[in-house]
Amino acid sequence: MTEPKLAPLHVPSRTTTLANGMRVVAHEDTSSPIVAVHLMYRAGSADERPGRTGLAHLLEHLMFEGSQHAPKGQFDDLLERAGGTNNGSTWLDRTNYFETVPSNAVELALWLERDRMAHFLPVLGEEMLELQRGVVINERRQSYDSRPYGMADERLHEMLFPEGHAYSWPTIGYMADLEAITLEDARTFYQTYYTAGNAVLVFAGDISPQRAFELAERYFGDLPAGPRIPRIARMGSLPAAPRVRRETMEDDVSFPRLYQAWTVPAYGDAEWVALDVLAFLLADGESSRLQKALVRDGRIAQDVDSYLYPTARCGVFGIVATARSGIPAEAMESAVRRALDEVAAGGVTEDEVLGAVRRVRRDHVAEMATVEERADALAYAATVLGRAEALGEMMDAYGEVTADDVRRVAARYLGAGRAATLVVVPGAEEEVEDAA
Repeated sequence: MTEPKLAPLHVPSRTTTLANGMRVVAHEDTSSPIVAVHLMYRAGSADERPGRTGLAHLLEHLMFEGSQHAPKGQFDDLLERAGGTNNGSTWLDRTNYFETVPSNAVELALWLERDRMAHFLPVLGEEMLELQRGVVINERRQSYDSRPYGMADERLHEMLFPEGHAYSWPTIGYMADLEAITLEDARTFYQTYYTAGNAVLVFAGDISPQRAFELAERYFGDLPAGPRIPRIARMGSLPAAPRVRRETMEDDVSFPRLYQAWTVPAYGDAEWVALDVLAFLLADGESSRLQKALVRDGRIAQDVDSYLYPTARCGVFGIVATARSGIPAEAMESAVRRALDEVAAGGVTEDEVLGAVRRVRRDHVAEMATVEERADALAYAATVLGRAEALGEMMDAYGEVTADDVRRVAARYLGAGRAATLVVVPGAEEEVEDAA
């Protein structure tokens, strides 16, 4: 008897599109009397231009400063009085705003989001911009510039992508660009991307699709579509080599850390799914290959992890490892290379792949535990893949991954010549002058 790899894991949903192009997705779950309202704009740091990096994230901050009919502070006050919560976030390909409210307060969340979409510009001013510019600059200093290893990811992306590529700069933005952003920049970005035709609205929870669609039409149906935004252009052919292959960065850290990254197919591609299985096979759990080679048996690293970005233009596959005391980063790099070469040469079994696929499924189940997380996943699929239903198709695809698929993607995409390698090492200690 053949054991099935995966049981289906679907998030049932229905989608409609308003006349202005806004896509509305409804996922009904009546187990709790709450509804997650998730509004996602296809506007992220990849939609910025060089010289104005950080604009998408700064605009997200500005959007919490109030709108024409809900002045600063009212957004939170009204939601909290109703028993709701809200937040937002910005990444490479999208910006999202979300509320979780009792079922009887759904219209409040919609009214607030409508006001931000339709009536934000009247309140946008220089004082607001300067206030939030300062907040974001401090965020950059604390979370990146002054944080141990904080600049590594930024430099790794600069090394990995061609100059000017939309993924080559950080979502937080460069300091000089943050200081240069003008009120007109913010207005233009908002008018271009914060439109009904460029948004996906998801309802998840205690609401029927029919009521969700009626409310979406009532609160957003009369808004203009906005300018037409071209579909995200996927990288036609991945670079044969990174812009910079290797670099060493000194930092105020105690242990060397190895960062390696490769450009790979975009989220939604069948080979992206095989690469995701490979990421789990390599570093998820103590029995995974890199955990054994570097941490458990090899004892040359304190930790090792792998990741795969679900990004639209192309994917990014990465490995990060921190050395044990006295171990050079080169020892970890050699061990990672050996593990990847072994996989590429066919040294992976169907049982090993099945274990990795089951661990992926474990994470999928955990990530879909709440209506908020399901709303986010549906909105992301609709935004990046074009259809909310593609989420289920992606999750089903894991069950079809074979050992040969994993071997093939390791050989095709994770070769030594395609890697950008950044080693962060402890900086030289400054000599302390003898004051005596």
